Amino acid sequence: LKAAAKSHGPVVLKVLGLLAASVAIFFGTLHGVAWARTSPTFGLKTVSVTGQQEATDVELARIAGISLGQNLWTMEVRNMERAISAHPWIKSVKVTRRFPQGLAIEVEEHRAVAMLAIGELYLVNEESEPFKRIKAGDSFDLPLITGIDREQFAEGRDEAMTQLREAIALIDTYGAEPLVKKQPLSEVHLHPEGVTGVTCDGQEIEFGEGDVSAKLVRLARVRKELRARSMVAEVIRLDNRARPSWVAVQVSAKKP
Repeated sequence: LKAAAKSHGPVVLKVLGLLAASVAIFFGTLHGVAWARTSPTFGLKTVSVTGQQEATDVELARIAGISLGQNLWTMEVRNMERAISAHPWIKSVKVTRRFPQGLAIEVEEHRAVAMLAIGELYLVNEESEPFKRIKAGDSFDLPLITGIDREQFAEGRDEAMTQLREAIALIDTYGAEPLVKKQPLSEVHLHPEGVTGVTCDGQEIEFGEGDVSAKLVRLARVRKELRARSMVAEVIRLDNRARPSWVAVQVSAKKP
């Protein structure tokens, strides 16, 4: 026994020492955490919000339940992110604690590119997703997409989304073409024969189906010729399926 004690005693003492240290660290950590979660040292003093244009700092802080003086250690940032994501303008969000007394909110908002009429008006983003219902008093200078009814959107969503993506693609391509965007689109109407665009000055453009880029080149050429002749077109048809390169023009009686 003496030999065993002499041989293993130091090892046992080391184990007991490590055990005691572990217990001390455990309880010390608990005490430290309890202190940190109640100490004013970590009370929230500053909140920085970046990336927002439509949503306001006050709105985001309110829906996330953020108030000055809150302890940073007790904040559930994932819950805050979920709450902020419910705001109609917010596409993505990241909330980060900035110790000892700060909080950072980084958001990415939807970019509205058009309005969609399906019984009510909705904003549509660049990914062709309706993301916000337009309320009374809202004002947006964006092309209006028509021709999809609410029932069609609800029951045949896949087909309706395909049409919506085509309309958004037309709006994007038209807006990127310098020779035609001087007469911006105010409406894009979807129908069984294709797409009709209406410009802000009331000119109708029958795009039909097919290569929009090639049709915009022809449209620019026709408008140039009309200006040279001091003529105004009420309707320009680019939808001839039998002869795609042909353009038909209905001329207005009014002068340009």
